[in-house]
Amino acid sequence: MTSRELVRPRVLATGTASIATVTTTNVDFGTPDDVKVAVGANFQPGDRLVAVITASTSGTTDTTTFSVQDAPDNAGSIGTPATAVTTGALTGGTGNQYAVVGIQLQAGRPWIRVRATRASGTTDTHVIRVVLLAIPHGF
Repeated sequence: MTSRELVRPRVLATGTASIATVTTTNVDFGTPDDVKVAVGANFQPGDRLVAVITASTSGTTDTTTFSVQDAPDNAGSIGTPATAVTTGALTGGTGNQYAVVGIQLQAGRPWIRVRATRASGTTDTHVIRVVLLAIPHGF
């Protein structure tokens, strides 16, 4: 296998969050908290976006689910978010969780937000980590 045949994903952003109560929390990717996907060194037109989500806990009681949103740009900040077009399961569950999700970048909606939701329970704390990758179009 040559180096041209290997998949070479590029890391766009990494983020973390913690959830222990009945709430919805956004994953913090740094400043700003959300990710603006723009053409540059790490993203090129045609690249595929993939979010790798892990949630670790020592508990097995409370259920945590995940969602991905996209949004338009609003003068350099995130606009009003809506559910993004994704592939893969985001159902979550109890105990340690993971998800690998493809995200379809929509025209005029360059912002990506990843969220965790706890519908009930305060027994467990989930620590969520997300890596947002750009995978070249040729793969």
